[in-house]
Amino acid sequence: MTDADSRGLLRTIKVPFDIKAVFLGALGYLVFIAGGWILNEVFQVAQGTNAVSGFICQGLKECSINLRQIPVIGREMDGLVRTLYGNPASLNWIQMIITGVWFLVTLAVFGGAIARVIAMRIARDEGVGVREAIAFSAKNILSYLLVPVFLGIAIVFFWACNLLAGLTSSIPYAGPFLFIILYPLVILSGLIILLIGVGGLLGLFMTVSAVSTEKNGSLDAISRAFSYLYSRPVQFFFYYFLVFLLASIILLIGAGILPGIITGSFAKGTVSGTQIEAGFLSGVNSAVNVQLPDFRNPAGPGKLGFFPGVGALFSWLFTILILFGVYGFVVAYVMGGTTAIYFALRHEVDGTEYDEIYVEGAEEDEDFGLPPVTPPEPEEKAEPEEEKAEEEPAAEEEKAEAAPEEEAPAEPEPEAEADAEAEEEV
Repeated sequence: MTDADSRGLLRTIKVPFDIKAVFLGALGYLVFIAGGWILNEVFQVAQGTNAVSGFICQGLKECSINLRQIPVIGREMDGLVRTLYGNPASLNWIQMIITGVWFLVTLAVFGGAIARVIAMRIARDEGVGVREAIAFSAKNILSYLLVPVFLGIAIVFFWACNLLAGLTSSIPYAGPFLFIILYPLVILSGLIILLIGVGGLLGLFMTVSAVSTEKNGSLDAISRAFSYLYSRPVQFFFYYFLVFLLASIILLIGAGILPGIITGSFAKGTVSGTQIEAGFLSGVNSAVNVQLPDFRNPAGPGKLGFFPGVGALFSWLFTILILFGVYGFVVAYVMGGTTAIYFALRHEVDGTEYDEIYVEGAEEDEDFGLPPVTPPEPEEKAEPEEEKAEEEPAAEEEKAEAAPEEEAPAEPEPEAEADAEAEEEV
């Protein structure tokens, strides 16, 4: 490994910290989870399960993909999904589509905003405001959303080609001969479907970073993500392994150990079995499970009393604020790490420097080293011929008046003429 490669590796792991990215991560997670709660009620999923987690896990299962079987990063990804969104719910196809659209919209708006903040921090060490980042992602939301659309169209096209090959092989008499001819194409088409599916799954977050960094839209983002994944697979998986590993450690400490320390230390000071302890534990457990506060008495039938209910509310509120801060940091770290990976692989594959990023209006200010161009002076308008003809005599008269009068030559005197004639005769 060269010095340049080692510097790129270290730079990838060192994800820039920006508090605005953490705030965007927490806000995006809150909006996403709020939509998930609504979908849970609309779909009437089983208690303790989540529609968003069901969409992710069930969608992968339909593609014969198990997160835990993905090499290097599979277990970290599966644990991250279950910790952030809960246990997967069972959904039908309509529910899958609705939940998928909600997932992609929130990923485009908030994930794109986080990627923009981190990209500007990496390229120019400049901060981007929350409102500016969201405005950027909202302006380019079509580019973000068209990425899965293009990938889906490509998969459906090659799937239809294989289906058509299967139908033609059923033709009487000619079918076996067509099968022999078309089967190699079927194998090739299936391989292309596999490459598109794996590339779209593993490179989805990277396409968000590409759109937030470049200016060429969805197809360019797909091309870059696929190029970096398949030309540098070892670096790609190693970088993502480090990102998901650190994100899992942060989740373990912030969302697992910290609430346990708070609950254990506080519960030791209360009388065991009282409603005060029950209310406190109820609020903390609801927050840890990312659910609304439950005012039922876990130790017995009926609801909590007034003060235990207030304790449940405040314990839920403070715990959920801590957890949302942790989850916001994790979301920002994953998207920021993806953006840092994108910059590193772009430098390794394309040779593009880290400071190159698209900024609106920057191209208009660049002169590309050329001297400034002076605009030509405006030509005088030609006067009409009639006005010109009227002005010419007036100009000649003024010229004649201004010129001094020429003196007429003096006539010779008669006597002088006579003398001259006499001289000629002599």
